[in-house]
Amino acid sequence: MKKLVFALPLVIAMAACDSQPEPMPEPSPEETVAGPRTLVPSGFNDMQLGPKIVGPQGPEVSSTLVREGQTIADVVSYVACPAPVEGEPAAEECVPGDQAEDAVFTYVHRVTPVIDPDSELDRPNVFRTTLPAHGFANNIGYDKEQAEAVLGEGYSIKVQEDNGALIWRVEVSNGWTEGEEITFFWQSTLPPEGPAEAYAVGTENGRAVGTGPFPAEEPDESAATDDMGSES
Repeated sequence: MKKLVFALPLVIAMAACDSQPEPMPEPSPEETVAGPRTLVPSGFNDMQLGPKIVGPQGPEVSSTLVREGQTIADVVSYVACPAPVEGEPAAEECVPGDQAEDAVFTYVHRVTPVIDPDSELDRPNVFRTTLPAHGFANNIGYDKEQAEAVLGEGYSIKVQEDNGALIWRVEVSNGWTEGEEITFFWQSTLPPEGPAEAYAVGTENGRAVGTGPFPAEEPDESAATDDMGSES
């Protein structure tokens, strides 16, 4: 009987240990998509720009943006090198290979609606890149004097970066109609690779996509290291 008296607590204790719940597995990390990041726009008239890059289509690239057979807007784009250092002669043409390593290139887009002025749904309210803005130098804006003259006093243009793409969204205006030009710009540490279908103008009815100068994607240094093998 003594053995039973001493063994019973041990059996109960072992059963209690077996009945405890197993610890929950730690959740595995999930990749999250960053939401739009609102930016503070600069004024185009405050920019000091150098000469334009002359590409295969000349110093400017013209594009007509059409959606379902209807022309929405004309866009004229160019890329400018940094302004020359004070005291140095200004070049007539910008050669990206002659620029310093830390040079910043300014991508400029003059957007002019080409629409039926009586069509409220086809008035542009967005200009944007359709691709991530490679090498974005965190400087973006538009011609604020033009914007006020076109959109009216008290206008509002919200500027955002959304998963790398850049967006200028007209939120408050008297209407942006045919023939009224607004200049938008952004800066990149990378020169243009050439014209790409990388820009769009949006209306209440949808989006029209067109071409313009755009930088090449930055090389993946980690991939290059993997290809060469790990360093010893």
